[in-house]
Parts: sequence; C-alpha cells; structure tokens
Amino acid sequence: MKDTKHNYELVVVFNPKTDEKDKEKNLKKITEWMTGNLAEVTKNEHLGIKDLVYKISDLDKGDFYVLQLSAEKPLKLKEFNLFLNREPSIIRYLIIKK
Repeated sequence: MKDTKHNYELVVVFNPKTDEKDKEKNLKKITEWMTGNLAEVTKNEHLGIKDLVYKISDLDKGDFYVLQLSAEKPLKLKEFNLFLNREPSIIRYLIIKK
C-alpha cells in the first residue's frame, strides 16, 4: 500500500535581535497551526545565527531553524504563508515538499 504521508521541510529565519522567548512562542504557534491542520512537527533543529548572502531588512545575519513536517493530507500552503508573513520576527522562510 502506498504511503499517504505528505512530508515537508520548513526553514525559518528569525531576526537575530529577537529574544528567545519570542522565538519559542513563534515556534509554538507553528506547531499549533500544524496540529490544527492534521500535521505534526517531527523534528525541530536550531542551526544558530548565520551570515546571510544578501541583506534582508538591513540585516546581514539570521537565526535559522529547520523543521521537518509530516501531514495526513496536503497542507494549505497559501494559508500557511499568510500565517508566517504576519510574524514580524520572521524575516524569511522556505517550505519544501519532499
């Protein structure tokens, strides 16, 4: 039988000046959004502060997190993009379907 899981990888780049409480709060919001959409965060990895190739909002560094996601059905990525765009501490993100 074919595996019906939909797997994604999400890379989130936070403003490096954002305090840890806000980052954890935003990561919790992402996890809650996933749970509400029948998905789960299977892995959460903090890569640390890294140099950006180009400036984003006058920032030359970003705090990187990589999340592995697994869902029963395809995610509504337009809604998820709106959700991530509304967070001021997230300066960039990338969602890849595996």
